[in-house]
Amino acid sequence: GSEGAATMFSPEQIAGKDVRLLRIKKEGSLDLALEGGVDSPVGKVVVSAVYEGGAAERHGGVVKGDEIMAINGKIVTDYTLAEAEAALQKAWNQGGDWIDLVVAVCPPKEYDDELTFF
Repeated sequence: GSEGAATMFSPEQIAGKDVRLLRIKKEGSLDLALEGGVDSPVGKVVVSAVYEGGAAERHGGVVKGDEIMAINGKIVTDYTLAEAEAALQKAWNQGGDWIDLVVAVCPPKEYDDELTFF
């Protein structure tokens, strides 16, 4: 059921977050870049880029700034960047046609227009 994603986490972990479970078909490469990590100033693993033509972009459900909360049912909210990247790579390369990502959609920030986008 669709409630499955939410039950993996404590109410505190998902408070105020729009949490979604994404099933991404494994075709070509995922082409998803991560940044942050539990040991970073961000304090969480977030998507830094979704590359054109990759599986993540074709799926359409994940965008830059989204927090990665779980990969194939494994909660990664306390992972470093290196651990999260390794988990993502492993999930992508292991058997099965799909990868399950739980993301917390990035709420729009007031100050986005001050940032420089290249």
